[in-house]
Amino acid sequence: MKEKNREIPVMINLASLISYNGMSDDPIQVMTTGKLIPREKDLLLQYRENMEDTESGETIEEEVQLILKKDEVTVNRMGDYANTMMFQQGKRFETVYRTPFGEMPMSVFARDVKCDLKKERGKVHLRYEISMEGAYASTNELNLEYWQR
Repeated sequence: MKEKNREIPVMINLASLISYNGMSDDPIQVMTTGKLIPREKDLLLQYRENMEDTESGETIEEEVQLILKKDEVTVNRMGDYANTMMFQQGKRFETVYRTPFGEMPMSVFARDVKCDLKKERGKVHLRYEISMEGAYASTNELNLEYWQR
């Protein structure tokens, strides 16, 4: 008898750095809770992320899902600012960035994708470039760690 996908409560530490034309923004670090769901061919990591709307000052809550495989990461953001990004080292992924103000074509080129994934704890490292409407926008680095609560 096959065990059903069981949700594992996890702590998540997320650190990201965005660089524009060689100049870096301040690093963003977030510690939050989420859930890890081991599936047959991958791990599903889900959590909520709060961000501040720079125009209105309102806090926007987004649901984030990461589909984690050994050499591939898919990020699904759901909410007012929604998109799907896939990361495979050396590959470009075309997508659409949806905002309350409209949609913009977006592409992601993954320079570095490293995953160390286990049910008890794991690490994900991504380094990638984003282009918006065909023009280079930024180079991003993301480091995520999770562990059982």
